Amino acid sequence: MLNSCTYDVCSGLDNFVVIGINYHNADTATRSNFAVSNATYDRIAENALQKSIKDIFVLSTCNRTEVYGIAPAEWLTGMLCEATGNAVSGFKQHGYVFQGMAAVMHLFKVASGLDSQILGDYEILMQLKKATKYAREKGLMGSLLDRLVNFALQASKRIKSETRLSTGTVSVAYAAIEVIREKVAAIERKNILLVGAGKFGRNVAKNIHAYFPEATIRITNRTHQKAEAFAREYGLECVPYETLSTVANESDVLIASTTAESFNIIPSFFSVQKPRLLLDLSVPKSIDPAVKSLPDATLMDVDEISVILDDTFAMRKAEVPKALDIIQETLGEFVEWHKIFLHRHFLGEVKSKLYELSATHSCVTADKMEKEVRDARIQKAVKTLAVDLRTRTAKGCQYISTINVYLQMNPS
Repeated sequence: MLNSCTYDVCSGLDNFVVIGINYHNADTATRSNFAVSNATYDRIAENALQKSIKDIFVLSTCNRTEVYGIAPAEWLTGMLCEATGNAVSGFKQHGYVFQGMAAVMHLFKVASGLDSQILGDYEILMQLKKATKYAREKGLMGSLLDRLVNFALQASKRIKSETRLSTGTVSVAYAAIEVIREKVAAIERKNILLVGAGKFGRNVAKNIHAYFPEATIRITNRTHQKAEAFAREYGLECVPYETLSTVANESDVLIASTTAESFNIIPSFFSVQKPRLLLDLSVPKSIDPAVKSLPDATLMDVDEISVILDDTFAMRKAEVPKALDIIQETLGEFVEWHKIFLHRHFLGEVKSKLYELSATHSCVTADKMEKEVRDARIQKAVKTLAVDLRTRTAKGCQYISTINVYLQMNPS
């Protein structure tokens, strides 16, 4: 949790707001209603420009739609609801609002994968970059918001490289890859049979093809055309479902991901005795558990495979404190930058005044070297003032002090 002094020095961020709706409190249908397309984003951008909002961007994914901006929360909520055709009351029922440093912390957590549905999922990072790139192109990323996002991305990069928050298997489809790696030697010389070409089955097939391209990979499905089209796209061998018992007997690895209501892979399929790995990713099961009794056969169902996922999530949760420490450190760096940002206009005025003083104390024909010395002295004086402003805010006294510092460096 941020300490009180952090809140104090970032008081200029009181108007930074995040409004949104995500998987925590809204189901898929509700989230879909608030999803922002490119055309919707355009409408929000136009509305923001009309309201003279200079800092705003929209992050919209399958798990969340959020509007970040330096503007009243009511404005941001209204713009989102108007653009997506939703009532404000509907947003209030499922949505949330963060303001000030709470909004800053939320941004850092989102960028770092700490607020993802799958802890440590960094897919959100590319979506965040895309969202801010669009806002930048529309002239809606002012200096403060742009720098804030950069600090959040910096924290995310450190967390990814310095912790294990994003390591390990996080899906059953990838867990199957880990099991095969662990239990099957010389996979490049093996026959892999994939049973099922539905959405999940195709995801499994893509992973198998990507990780074991040298293996012989076959796919079969009750609807032959579906398996054939997929096999053609990825260069796999499609076999008729009617030959399931034969190709199953030939396989070294069999992965089932079907929606059959009864076992469609049974012990009688396997007359050849050899080391064989069978992974049943189907719910309900499609491989008869009696297959386990066959010599040299290893059968694992989705629950057994999911143990790998449990281990991954436990490891990732253990990394959360480290990730939060990195966020705190990066926020500290942002705070230091923000202190100077708050005084940027004052520093500019002082710098201009020093150049005026320099003009009155210098001859018109000053050479290049003399001008470079003058510029260096002015930069040093302003830098000293900037450092001093981090701890003291009595601008009047510091203004006079800076003038004296410069005059002492530049005696007449």
